[in-house]
Amino acid sequence: MAGARAPQIRAAAEDATAAAVNEWQDSGALRHLHGRPLDLSDDSPDWLLHRILKQQGFSLPIIERGKDLDEAQRRAAAIVERLRRRRAWLVRPEAHCTPEQAHAFNASRVRARAEYRTALGELNRAILDYNLTAPPALHRRGSIVDQVVAGLAQEIPPLDEPAPEPAPAASPSWVRAVWRRLYGAC
Repeated sequence: MAGARAPQIRAAAEDATAAAVNEWQDSGALRHLHGRPLDLSDDSPDWLLHRILKQQGFSLPIIERGKDLDEAQRRAAAIVERLRRRRAWLVRPEAHCTPEQAHAFNASRVRARAEYRTALGELNRAILDYNLTAPPALHRRGSIVDQVVAGLAQEIPPLDEPAPEPAPAASPSWVRAVWRRLYGAC
């Protein structure tokens, strides 16, 4: 009896599977699978591990360290970009840059250059550590910090600060003495 029922069970299972697949296709649930070939290029013994890590948003440790270097490089570039944008705004006529703003920008420029120098030094140390463990094809180049910071100083020059207005000149002591004699002690 079991042998007679097996074809009926198989036909029912095939019909249920076909109905489910048709329903998923009609609803668009399988759209992400169309036109995507299978990636069969990974023939390493750890292919399953790599695939699971990749699906979860991770990759090999050396690749993750490279991403950390990229992030550190973006943070260092952000320091320069903020300074560049601020100077570009202050030199525009509609900004009406006051002497106090120019002085504050010049002071922040000095601090930003020091911060950039520190960030580049840390980045160079991280690149050196990375290069010691990475294969030669993945090596990164560091930067010569003094040259880069000097280039930044030329690229983003300080704002001209108007000279402070001179204080009224003090009268010589003989003028004060004559004044006291004529008009009494003040």
